[in-house]
Amino acid sequence: MTSVSASAVRGFTLIEIILASAVAAMILVALYGIFQHAIHLRDSATERIRDTRMRDRAAAIIRNDLRNAFISGGLFASIVEGDSAGTDGENSELPGYLKLTTTTGKDTPDALYGDVAQVEYYVVRSSTGGATEGGGELVRAVTRDLLDTDPQPEEQQIMTGVQSFQVAFYDGANWQTSWEFNTADTSSTNSATSSASTSGSSSGSTAATETLPLAIRVDVQQAPPSDGAGLPPPIEVMVPWTTQPFTSPTPAPSASPS
Repeated sequence: MTSVSASAVRGFTLIEIILASAVAAMILVALYGIFQHAIHLRDSATERIRDTRMRDRAAAIIRNDLRNAFISGGLFASIVEGDSAGTDGENSELPGYLKLTTTTGKDTPDALYGDVAQVEYYVVRSSTGGATEGGGELVRAVTRDLLDTDPQPEEQQIMTGVQSFQVAFYDGANWQTSWEFNTADTSSTNSATSSASTSGSSSGSTAATETLPLAIRVDVQQAPPSDGAGLPPPIEVMVPWTTQPFTSPTPAPSASPS
């Protein structure tokens, strides 16, 4: 019968256990750091993708409204207004707004409307703060029933963290920062046209005009993110307009006397 020596069954010493535990703790700390960094990268990528999609969606909505603008010259579908330094006096809380009629209206499951609707863009102060400092929310308000004397526009938030909303109107020679055209308001159509400025500069105040702009440009600037990153590039949408003068139908020629 063979015997087992005491040295063959010797266990780990306390020092060996402590060293092994320390090495294991260091490995776990390193793995935790890598895991946290991976989560941070994932969250940053998700935020950038979300912001990019939001910017693309906002630009597409604005471009679609401008491309499908419809001005009838009559009582309805008659408004083109905007001002980079002012507000609409009703809903917007920060400078910059744009109002026009467009044919981008769509029916809903609960109501049927025509495709002509009044659309207004303005900026309100952010209710949640968001990831940016000093930014507001760009709102698109849609009025579907143009016959309603007391309309309740449907507000749609299309962009957050908006620092400024700039709109410019091309009059054929210069870019104006304000425009007012409303054939439903005879006092506006009989007013003087908006004052001209030097090329590329802005006019001082909103003045009524009897003509439509040849192009509209919208610039939306987001506020810098709270993490200290640089200012995001602005969103610029410019759409040229092909307009025709409003003319009354030519009366049929009377029959010549026999």
